[in-house]
Amino acid sequence: MGVLTTALRTAEVTPAAAAPTGTGSSNVWVVVAVTLLGSSVIAGLITTVLGNLRATAATRREGYANAVRSLIARGEYPYRVRRRVSDEPDVLAALVSRGHDLQEQLAACRTWVNSEHRAMGELFDKALSDIDASVKPATRDAWDQPPITTASGMNLNGWSPGDQWPHVGRLERAIAYRFGWRRLLPRRCWRMDA
Repeated sequence: MGVLTTALRTAEVTPAAAAPTGTGSSNVWVVVAVTLLGSSVIAGLITTVLGNLRATAATRREGYANAVRSLIARGEYPYRVRRRVSDEPDVLAALVSRGHDLQEQLAACRTWVNSEHRAMGELFDKALSDIDASVKPATRDAWDQPPITTASGMNLNGWSPGDQWPHVGRLERAIAYRFGWRRLLPRRCWRMDA
């Protein structure tokens, strides 16, 4: 006597009533098919989500790179004015055009940074105002200076709008909190002093 026969006799079921109808094997194939399709769908969703996260991070990285690049250009603008080689209209027009382009860049960066993260927008605005505090008077002074006509004159002998790196560096340290696991930290946990 087999195990099945013993089980049927103890349950008092006749063998004809216990005969398989064939639905058990088809149920196994349905479960296998649903499992395979389900895992493919889940894998596809995970891949899509991770791809979107990478694309978003790349866009954020490029936006912050443009913002920092614009701040650096703002800090360097007085040097361009001071090192102009003449007061000819075409030279002056090029410098003025550069200044206007820089203002447009900074306005676009300010808008993007503020829309990306409010706290980062505040830090960008602070960095820009700190840079402008020394750059604006230095630019005014540079325009008042005569053009440089000799190579040795390009050495400005200490003339400078001041060190802008502390302002840019503070913003750069804060930008690190917009990527990876640090994005989860609230602003009060950001360490920007080091």
